Amino acid sequence: MRTGRTLGPLLLGLFVGLSIIAALGVTPAYAKGSGSGPTYSCTASVTYTTNTFYVKTTVTATGGYLPGPNENDNVKAYINGVLYNTQSSTYSIGNNVASTTVTIPVSSNGSGSYTFQSAILNSKGVQLTSCTGTYTL
Repeated sequence: MRTGRTLGPLLLGLFVGLSIIAALGVTPAYAKGSGSGPTYSCTASVTYTTNTFYVKTTVTATGGYLPGPNENDNVKAYINGVLYNTQSSTYSIGNNVASTTVTIPVSSNGSGSYTFQSAILNSKGVQLTSCTGTYTL
């Protein structure tokens, strides 16, 4: 048994060497897949026939696909700034563009400015995007 020798410098060298190797060869976990995912946008077009609005919402995923298999379009309708109707539509999606139409009735004397806010939710209830359409009677 030998005495008088310390292993301190040897262990320090080993630790420094492994630290350098680790720093060169390992990337942080959060950096993996840090590329941007799809961005979602929508347009809401509004048409009107006797006492009925039709709000067609078209959703586009740029740089990816809609999360699917179903999306929900929740439409809140306002007349002169006051909420008067809420409708929802569930629809199946294709690749990266999907559309649905929500039908909203209005009374025969309902003249004024109508605003339709369409919020697109995925199957987990997370909002992907929203858009607004307007119509004046």
